[in-house]
Amino acid sequence: MADYYSNDISRKKRRRGGTRFSTKDLVKWLLDATMTVLMVVLLFFTITAIICQYVSPEKSGLLSVVALAAPIIYLLDVVTMFYWVVRGRWYFTITMLLMVFVGAFYISKYYKLEVDRKYDVTYKESRFTKVMSYNVCEGRKSSLLDYISSHRPDILCLQEIATNTDHWTSLIGQYNSTYDKFPYSSNQILSKYKIIRKGEIDGLHPMNGVWADLRIKNDTIRVVNLHLQSTAIKVEDTRFLESHKYLVDKERESKLRSIVSRLVENNRKRALQAKSVADFLGKSPYRVIVCGDFNDVPLSYTYHTISKGLDDSFSKMADGFAYTYNTRYKLLRIDNVLLSPSIEVASYEVDNEVDLSDHFPVITRLKFNTNNK
Repeated sequence: MADYYSNDISRKKRRRGGTRFSTKDLVKWLLDATMTVLMVVLLFFTITAIICQYVSPEKSGLLSVVALAAPIIYLLDVVTMFYWVVRGRWYFTITMLLMVFVGAFYISKYYKLEVDRKYDVTYKESRFTKVMSYNVCEGRKSSLLDYISSHRPDILCLQEIATNTDHWTSLIGQYNSTYDKFPYSSNQILSKYKIIRKGEIDGLHPMNGVWADLRIKNDTIRVVNLHLQSTAIKVEDTRFLESHKYLVDKERESKLRSIVSRLVENNRKRALQAKSVADFLGKSPYRVIVCGDFNDVPLSYTYHTISKGLDDSFSKMADGFAYTYNTRYKLLRIDNVLLSPSIEVASYEVDNEVDLSDHFPVITRLKFNTNNK
C-alpha cells in the first residue's frame, strides 16, 4: 500500500513538473512562430522595397508605396536577426543576416555612416559655391528673408515661392533670377552668377521644373530646380495616420484606401515627370546641379531615374540620418541636391532648426574643378 501511494505521488509530481515545462515551451513556440511569420513578411517587403526603384509605378502602382516604409522595414530586419541570434536558430539568423547585408547597400541612401566626423569646421566661403534648395511653402513668413540673408547662398533654388510678395521683390533685387510672371507660386532659381540661358523642361509645367545655365568663373553649369507632382496627402490625412486613428476609426478602410489610391496615382505622374527630367539631363552640354522637392524617397523610381549618373550630396558628405519633410516621425528625405560626379561636395546640411515651412532647407558647399568638365 505504501508503494502505491509513493508511486502515485511521484506520478503527480511528474505531471505537475511536465505542466510547468510545457507552458514555458508553449510560450517560446508561440513567440518563435510569430517571429517566423514576421520574418517571412519582412523578406517579402524588403525585396519589394529594393526592387520598387527599378519598376515604374505605371506598371505597378502599389509596389511604389512600399518604398515609403523602407527605413522601418530595415530596422525590423535588424531586430528580427538579433532575435534569432539570441534564440540560437542559425538558419534563420543567416537568412536575416543576408537580408540585412543586402539592404545595407540601399539603406545607405537614408543613413550615412559617420566614419570620420569633423566638428567646428570653418569654411573660407570664397573658395566654394553655396547652394540652398528650399521648399518655402509660399514663403510668406517675415523671417524668411533674414534666414536666407544669414546664409548668403550663391545659388538659391526655391520651390513654391509666391511671387506676389514683398519678400520675393526683395530677393530678385539681390539676385539674377529665372523669374517670369507666373500667376501664383512657382519654382525659381536665383543666382549671384550671371544667367546665360534659362527655360523650362519639356513635358513639365514651369511650376514643376525650370533650368538656368550659369557662368561660374570660366565654366558653365546647368542648374535644374524641380518641384515634382505632390503626393496629394492632406493635413487631415497626416493627422489621421500620425494619431493612429486608423486603429479605431469606423471608416478607416475607406480612408486608407483613399490615401493609398492618391499615393499610387501621383507616383505614376511623378514617374512620367522623372523620365522627362532624365531625358533633359542626358542632353545637357554642361555639368549639372539638380535641386528640389522630388516628393519621393531615395528608394523610389522617381529618385532612381533622375539620379542615374549623378552624385547625391547627402551620400557624399552627410553625417548620420537626414530628413527634409517636417512630420512627427521625421523619416522622409524628399528634398535633394544632386550633381555631376566631377563637382566636389565640401559640405552637406539639412537645417532642422528653422521653422518657416513644412520642409527644411538643404544647404551644400560645392567646388568646381575646371579641368574636369
